[in-house]
Amino acid sequence: MSDKAYSMPSCSCCFRKITPDDVGSVKFRCPSCGDVVHVRCSFCRKKEINYTCPACSFVGP
Repeated sequence: MSDKAYSMPSCSCCFRKITPDDVGSVKFRCPSCGDVVHVRCSFCRKKEINYTCPACSFVGP
């Protein structure tokens, strides 16, 4: 067994930890710069809460 602990990703909008059972969550690169990986929980996606890329200031729903 590995000694490395798994850390759950955090939502780029609300910063809550995303659990494996969060159906509808996504992980993607910034559509503008492609440098930052954004993770969004299903709640923020459903409510269309904006996120901001820290590298290029792109704002997306």
